[in-house]
Amino acid sequence: MTSRCAPLLVVGGLAISLLACGSADRSDSAGSFPLEALSPAERQLVGAWSLAGIERRSAAGEPLTAPVEDRLGYLIYDASGYMGVTIMRPGRAPYAEDGPTADEALAQFGSYTSYFGRFTADEAEGAVTHHVEGSLNPNGVGSDYTRFYTLTEDRLTLQPPSGADGSTTLLTWVRQADLPASETTDTHRQLFGAYRIDSRSRHTTDGYEVEVDQYENGYLFYTPSGHMSVHLMRPGRAPFAGDSPTADEALRLTETYASYFGPFSVREMAGCITCPGPRDQGYLTHHRIGNEDPRGTGTDARRYYELTDTHLTLRPPVGTDDEGREVVTAIRWERLPTR
Repeated sequence: MTSRCAPLLVVGGLAISLLACGSADRSDSAGSFPLEALSPAERQLVGAWSLAGIERRSAAGEPLTAPVEDRLGYLIYDASGYMGVTIMRPGRAPYAEDGPTADEALAQFGSYTSYFGRFTADEAEGAVTHHVEGSLNPNGVGSDYTRFYTLTEDRLTLQPPSGADGSTTLLTWVRQADLPASETTDTHRQLFGAYRIDSRSRHTTDGYEVEVDQYENGYLFYTPSGHMSVHLMRPGRAPFAGDSPTADEALRLTETYASYFGPFSVREMAGCITCPGPRDQGYLTHHRIGNEDPRGTGTDARRYYELTDTHLTLRPPVGTDDEGREVVTAIRWERLPTR
């Protein structure tokens, strides 16, 4: 058993963990969990939850600091048995035009939290466990984060294990209501669910294949409430040498992990975006209210799509590569079955 911590949040001058600190049992892999049906307790958690506030209390239950109510965040539990969480501190400074320097990356460390993996719930214990498959903080990958929970109507409170002094941190989430039927299309209904990264490809606009780096792991969630989040992790990431990153290690994080979250909208399409010839202009728009890269926060990302019962292919608008060629990039996702 090891103890791993996610980025710290400073509340009232005190550093506290947001979601990923406490006892962390390492699991062999995500595939080690049986694909059995969700339990009633797990099924109650399924949905999109927006962060409402964070409190820190003493062992006696007294408030230690003023509640934190300005964090943007979503916690998504999917019927596939997978979850993803994203939390962002407001007012993050954009990186320099040419990308973050090591010092800029270090200054932003802890201002954005993102991780994903399987989840299981023990109703008798009143606890949900996040089996972390991937994380912006590489020290947490492979860990189990147990959170005691209270679920009342549309509010969910998660409590990590108590600190050595008996103090507790409570994160309160509000369930996001499903979109009304009048606002959902056939694509919405087919799209809702969780997807695992399958592959990434690229070709020039005149049809020549271009080599492109692959992601090691990643998940994409679309919820019936009209929210989405994406988590993408590249191979070769290593834990920090110490308890917190050096400037160079922080810079490496920005190069090896991508994440953003927010509402999404649909413009219907039909056809194949990866086939030769004319393509129609149906697309999804990811309205990014939060982004691991501060430059992307508050921007829209258009994604042309091809959607089947088993896979989703997303393609950003035509771009230009380092050699000045116009290129088309496609990311293929595998749909995860519901449980």
